[in-house]
Amino acid sequence: MTQLNFSKDVQGFNAYAPMLSDLMYSAAIASGDDQEITVPSTNENWIAVFSYQPGSDIWVSVNDTASAPAGATFAETTSFLLPAQLKVKAGDTISCLNNNATDQDVGIALYAIP
Repeated sequence: MTQLNFSKDVQGFNAYAPMLSDLMYSAAIASGDDQEITVPSTNENWIAVFSYQPGSDIWVSVNDTASAPAGATFAETTSFLLPAQLKVKAGDTISCLNNNATDQDVGIALYAIP
C-alpha cells in the first residue's frame, strides 16, 4: 500500500509528485458502458488519482452509478466529468461511465492517506 506523502521542492513548497502506486486498476470501457471498483478496506482514507485516454468523455461517481448529462440545461447530478483525483473511503464504489462513441482506456491509482 503506497501512502501519499507530499514532499517539499527546493523552494520549500509542497510538490505533488507521488511515487507510482502499488494499487492500480485499468479498464478499456466500451462505449455507453460503466465499470466500477470498490475501494479496499486495508486503509480508511484514500486518494484516487485518475488517468484517461486523450479525448475521453468519462463521467465518474462515488457510491452511485455514473451517468451522462440528462440534457442541454444544468441539472443536479452525482457524476463529474474527468475528475483528476478524489478523496474516497474504504468500501466506497467508484463508477466510471464511457460517454464516448468508442472504447476508452481509464486508469485509477489509489494512495492511502492517514
